[in-house]
Amino acid sequence: MLARIQENGSIRIGLEGTYRPYAFHDDSGELVGFEKDIADKIAEGLGVTPEYIETEWDSLIAGLDVDRYDLVINNVGITEERQQKYAFTEPYAQSIGRIAVPEDSEVQAAEELEGKRSAQTATSNWAQQMEKLGAEIVPVQGFAEAIELVVQGRVDATANDFISFQTYQEEHPDAAFRLLDAELPTDVTVGVIMQQEQQPLLDAVDEILAGMKEDGSLAAIYEQWVGQDITPEA
Repeated sequence: MLARIQENGSIRIGLEGTYRPYAFHDDSGELVGFEKDIADKIAEGLGVTPEYIETEWDSLIAGLDVDRYDLVINNVGITEERQQKYAFTEPYAQSIGRIAVPEDSEVQAAEELEGKRSAQTATSNWAQQMEKLGAEIVPVQGFAEAIELVVQGRVDATANDFISFQTYQEEHPDAAFRLLDAELPTDVTVGVIMQQEQQPLLDAVDEILAGMKEDGSLAAIYEQWVGQDITPEA
């Protein structure tokens, strides 16, 4: 695949394109975000042009199976289940989970969510985490829909990365939700995901990411978009 990518002069990259600040469209319609910046750097390191293909989360990873794109960069948690079917790079970010509930909710701790309704994309890491806590999953298309259901009081909770909540709060300071104090118990790291048996491409992307960690450019991207470095500890 790497030879084909370099021969074509472009790499097809799958992402949602609606997930602020990971990758989203700004007011001018331009695709921006920290994962988009990382993907740009990967393409640059490979010496090719990135071609972004936007897809809803629940069919995003499956797009690899039908060769819709060459890799996906979209806050995809590295899990044993996914590693059985796909190849992951070394992690490029640490995911820190939090749980949001309506502002007037009586829920104060994650342990109180058993039997409650949590809005999640059905195949996400967060849905699995909430199921472990005994919550009933209400399927949604993405974070924006999930947090709106919480704000409207139509579900009891939603779990996601703290970055998503932080960004939403900055944009909607009066939104009627609050975060539970404790972090969601998870050691999830995220990586670039691609088809199995793509060792040359995997090695090349790993080398680019390692270089970004070493020269500080990865941390600089996070500082710009998130305000803190979320590079995983070695």
